[in-house]
Amino acid sequence: MIKVKLEVIGTGPYIKAPEHCPYAAVDTSYSDILTMSVNSSICPLCKLCDFSLPKESLDIKTEEFVNYLTLLNTSISISINNQNYFLRKNDRIPLVVLISPSILDSMLNVIYLNNPEMLYKVKAHFLSSESPLCYILGCPVYFSRKLTKSEVMVVGEVSWK
Repeated sequence: MIKVKLEVIGTGPYIKAPEHCPYAAVDTSYSDILTMSVNSSICPLCKLCDFSLPKESLDIKTEEFVNYLTLLNTSISISINNQNYFLRKNDRIPLVVLISPSILDSMLNVIYLNNPEMLYKVKAHFLSSESPLCYILGCPVYFSRKLTKSEVMVVGEVSWK
């Protein structure tokens, strides 16, 4: 993997493509200068680049993420609690919590309401990395592009036979 600095074009979802990107296309919609760009949803397919944002430049508010998922958004909180209860009742330990793209968007919009630039940086970070957003129930909370039928899913261990 090649280390590449992540640069969002405009407000996204397009990012500045490195020279070696097989999916790069010329984009002139944001300036008069020709810029090579690629849609951020295509990048996980290629896996040639390791996008990075300096950690110190990000203001990741993990406590606010936890508050949003457990207090502010009551439907998500109830869903997490019910799924946790179901898993525990069936002697299954919760391993990870997955949230949908719509929940990630609404959470970031509420938390970074007054700072749109930081919102886009944090969103780009979580779209390009596989790092947990926060921890709930002792489990890491991850954003999942594949979660489309539900807004949140608590995944528990399974005993295969």
